[in-house]
Amino acid sequence: MQHNNNFADALKVESESSRRAALKQMALLFGLSLSAQSLDVLAATVKATMPLTTKFFTPGQLQMTGVIADLILPTTDTPGAIAVNVHGFLDNYLAECVSKYDQEKFLNGLKKINSIADSKFHKPFLSCTQKQHIQLLTAIEKSDSGFTPDDKNFFTQFKSLTLFGYYTSEVGATQELAYLAIPGGYQGNFPFSNIGKAWALNW
Repeated sequence: MQHNNNFADALKVESESSRRAALKQMALLFGLSLSAQSLDVLAATVKATMPLTTKFFTPGQLQMTGVIADLILPTTDTPGAIAVNVHGFLDNYLAECVSKYDQEKFLNGLKKINSIADSKFHKPFLSCTQKQHIQLLTAIEKSDSGFTPDDKNFFTQFKSLTLFGYYTSEVGATQELAYLAIPGGYQGNFPFSNIGKAWALNW
């Protein structure tokens, strides 16, 4: 499965400072703006697949988030979003890393999807078929069937967070991406004339 080949950064790093820097670079690639505090929280929690404990969502919201994330990144020859607990990542991220205002916006986005599902299919999102799920998400992308440009912006954020959560998981970083702990390898002995000048150090 090749979701995207442009996110191959060293993610499985040993030190907290290196992990924090890798997360910042990954967040920028996905269009996310994370504070220093948010990066510290995430650096401590993305080392492995997180357990399914709810910090922010209700159990139903967590399940709905997982279904949507898995439609964005389904299982193919590598595990999909649900398999690596992206919905658990989103639950932790929203609980620890965003403002109350942004938390409410995310919940309102889920409520809107449920509302449109009810009016269009006469049942909540989780009771809809996969085909109906896809119809709803396609409608969000087109700002159609009752969805607005604001709803589309919410879904764009949802997709960005899903990708971020997936590719900072162990599975995403090592099975989906070409992972190399030290890109380019280490060469400790070579003639100075090969490089012409010493490397600058960034402290």
